[in-house]
Amino acid sequence: MTAPYLAVHEVNKRFGDFWALRDVSLNIEPGEFVCFLGPSGCGKTTLLRIIAGLEQQDGGTIVQKGRDISGLPPSQRDFGIVFQSYALFPNLNVRENVGYGLQGKDWPRDKRQARVNELLNLVGLAASDHQYPAQLSGGMQQRVALARALATSPGLLLLDEPLSALDARVRAHLRTELRQLHQRLGVTTIMVTHDQEEALSLADRIVVMNQGGIEQVGTPQEIYQQPRSAFVADFVGKTNPLQAQWVSPGRFNWHGLELSCQQSSALTLGETVTLALRPEDIVLHDNANPDGQGNNRCEAHVQDLEFLGAFCRVRVHLPQNGQSLVADVPSAQALRMGLNTQRPLFIDLPADRMQVFGRSAGAI
Repeated sequence: MTAPYLAVHEVNKRFGDFWALRDVSLNIEPGEFVCFLGPSGCGKTTLLRIIAGLEQQDGGTIVQKGRDISGLPPSQRDFGIVFQSYALFPNLNVRENVGYGLQGKDWPRDKRQARVNELLNLVGLAASDHQYPAQLSGGMQQRVALARALATSPGLLLLDEPLSALDARVRAHLRTELRQLHQRLGVTTIMVTHDQEEALSLADRIVVMNQGGIEQVGTPQEIYQQPRSAFVADFVGKTNPLQAQWVSPGRFNWHGLELSCQQSSALTLGETVTLALRPEDIVLHDNANPDGQGNNRCEAHVQDLEFLGAFCRVRVHLPQNGQSLVADVPSAQALRMGLNTQRPLFIDLPADRMQVFGRSAGAI
């Protein structure tokens, strides 16, 4: 079994009485693209800064490629970094910014110019090499910062919310470019983000963080489809949290409506749990006749309808227990069914798509 490229072991960090990180351990494999994902204040940026040596941990170790770097200054660590603000030098043009770190006897003029040319071609800015940061769009500035971070061929690339300052269209375009660039270069990459869409589209693995700790580590598919806590289910994607009581194996009372669910955790009679169901997993029907087992079919009324392009977000009210749910329905189906706020219908809450979280898994 090969050793991980980066091993973070029981890292702690406090700011006064506030625990920014508590016993954080994580292994990152060579060539992986890993996203630290979580809400503001969860510790993701602090962890990135500790890996870079820009912040000193209070306890724990960091090993990079078999070398303990826990106490080393940033200059003695092997990484390139792109900050949220890009931190470009306003008095240097694109070429000078990219080549800024290529100094000393290891980088004679010809070698330095060749490397800068290679990087400018890599990020598609060869024609803009004499422009200054103020003359560039946000997306172009991000590319310059990325090229500068890659200039010395670091073993580790650190990205601190590099796309957050861009508008949605540019951000989506650069996500694709960043993923393709990583696939070409294969450099081990860690990106901090609070944007779940970025993490899901870019990462090989996602590290979901909350309150200074790691909630779950997994592939985007695992994080979305098999969340291990109510927090992960709620933070990554949209979910309907149903507060219910366990009444018997596989049966739950949700405000007077009994639901079947594939239960996997040990529960006690009467225990309050959270049943989490994704909006896209709710099925809308025109009739009340069940056509399968465990579909939890019940009557509903459309409260609100929001058109979002490829799908419609439908808020429905259940007269049986007075609760509301959100369902995502393909726009073509919504049109075919003639959905509107006067429309009565029936919905399925599929038992095999509901996640059960007891007290130990946290509440939404």
